[in-house]
Amino acid sequence: MKRAIVALTAAIGLTVGMTFPMAGIGLTQVTLGCSDGTNVTMTVDTDTLTSLTKSVQALLDYPAGLTCTLAQTPVVRFGNVADAALVPGFVNGGGRFLGSCGPGGGTFWINIAVNAHNQDGNVVGTVNQTIPDGQCIAAGGFTSTPTCLHIFSEDLTLAWVTSLVNTTSGSFFPSQGVTGGTYARFSFRDNGNPDQQTDFDKIGETPAGGDQTCAGIANNTPLPFINLSNGNITVHQS
Repeated sequence: MKRAIVALTAAIGLTVGMTFPMAGIGLTQVTLGCSDGTNVTMTVDTDTLTSLTKSVQALLDYPAGLTCTLAQTPVVRFGNVADAALVPGFVNGGGRFLGSCGPGGGTFWINIAVNAHNQDGNVVGTVNQTIPDGQCIAAGGFTSTPTCLHIFSEDLTLAWVTSLVNTTSGSFFPSQGVTGGTYARFSFRDNGNPDQQTDFDKIGETPAGGDQTCAGIANNTPLPFINLSNGNITVHQS
């Protein structure tokens, strides 16, 4: 049976330690704005707000070229229910995971930032990775812009993203087939808020060359298999 696709809307926010008035029962309206130029207002439940806060804090802790803000916005109320519509879905977050140094052994850290949602009928946002200095692999990274975002109704904790690579630095990512003007595909698994997880959030990734086909189609992208050792990924649909 053909899988139903849940349309996405998303962004990454940050600002930790803030409290927001509730819009309706258990809902909060916030505006998320990021340095990639995206901006979205959404109404989220308490668990999602907690996850967003942890996700965007990870962008500060493990920088990969993306910063965001989270701000309260006014809510027009009728009785006890907010007029603002719930966001259909999104993926956002950041953190770091381990890569292999090669035949000599050892591992190194890679920071990741993801922010993807629909805006005016187009997918917008950022997927970046950065290798910090002082490791077995020289510092470097890539920046990219999402072109496709899917969440399938059969698994609402899993998001698929195809992204167009804009820039690269260092030698590692080009050696893996990630070069400017090519595509990369990603999968993101949200295993819950960090303080409630029984397993890490996970990512999967593969270079796609000139193929811009959406991730998650006909097994063209690996399922998430790399542990996000630190940080948080939020996948949500209303």
